[in-house]
Amino acid sequence: MLPLRSLQNDFFAFCTSLPVAELRAIGAWSRVRHYGEGDLLYSPGDESTDFFIMNRGLVELTPGTDQPGGSIVLCRGDIFGETGAFTRTQRDHSARACSTVSVQCFASKDFPVLLRSVPSFVLFLCENIARRLVQVRTIEAGCELAGSLVNFDLITIYQTIVRSMRTGTLFINDERGEIVSEFSFKSGTPSWGRFRHLLGEEAFWQLFIEPPKAWTFSFSRELPAHVDFKEHKAITRSAEAMLVQAIQMRDEFEGVQKSLGGKAALLKRQQLNFVWPENELEELRPVGEEIWQAAYSQPISLADLCTRCNVCALKIYLAVAEMLRAGSFVWEAAPTEMSESAASDTTITVLERPAKSAEANLTGKIDFSCSA
Repeated sequence: MLPLRSLQNDFFAFCTSLPVAELRAIGAWSRVRHYGEGDLLYSPGDESTDFFIMNRGLVELTPGTDQPGGSIVLCRGDIFGETGAFTRTQRDHSARACSTVSVQCFASKDFPVLLRSVPSFVLFLCENIARRLVQVRTIEAGCELAGSLVNFDLITIYQTIVRSMRTGTLFINDERGEIVSEFSFKSGTPSWGRFRHLLGEEAFWQLFIEPPKAWTFSFSRELPAHVDFKEHKAITRSAEAMLVQAIQMRDEFEGVQKSLGGKAALLKRQQLNFVWPENELEELRPVGEEIWQAAYSQPISLADLCTRCNVCALKIYLAVAEMLRAGSFVWEAAPTEMSESAASDTTITVLERPAKSAEANLTGKIDFSCSA
């Protein structure tokens, strides 16, 4: 097991800890760039004049023809291009947008000013570069892949397994040491998975949506002995497609979750029969029907729905949002949340319909207002 200490590896969490003057300095000495799906940010042989931090979207880094290794996917908060920018060497890999992308761009010529204005930003970059070097050593040396989700994020763990083409099972344990999730891989490709009561792809989506950092992980070369794969939902998509969709769903869940509020409030039926809103996502209709049955006899919370429905939380939240908008449900405060003064009026106002994607909700929080 690799003994890693906890590092601040999330750029946006780091920014929330900065004084206002230093946050403005980062915005003043950087700029925002936008790219469409398929656009190249840079190619092998290009001059390295900038490094980037992901605001939103997905970027794929692919080594040049004379470089070892495989492609990796980066998402919100990830840093890339810094090695070439600091060493003034040409790019040895390409960076391509896998979706609509926004990045915070820092020119290497401005690095001395950043060093004086925001010294902690330099420490943040050094910690992240060191963390990446440790992760590369893990892959190249074939070290035991185990540790805490405080030190390794799930995307890094997953891409390590895929890039090293490992066969075995990834186990996720909760704070009590109990196994809450297990995913089988064959030569780096996911083939089956479980997250609590969810199976297959739904389990995979849920794992990426809300993984508590206090949990631990380990990778074993053994496949689960208790699983009859013929009777369980197999994962058939490619490893890359699974990761890209998982990241997109995680980002979308952030926005929908904020729109719907807490998990403790109860959903109460307002209609006798189930009616799915017209002109809405038909693929969510079965989820809506499952939710309707779960809430048929008594009000139910989002937290309880997530333990009873056989789909990931994002699909549950999206279906609930549509049913609230259509008037099929209303919010009712949970008994423990009611104050005596509010006991006579327990209905919670129905929230506006959430955006189709969380990307729209993130723009104001990511792009610095002083960036040009």
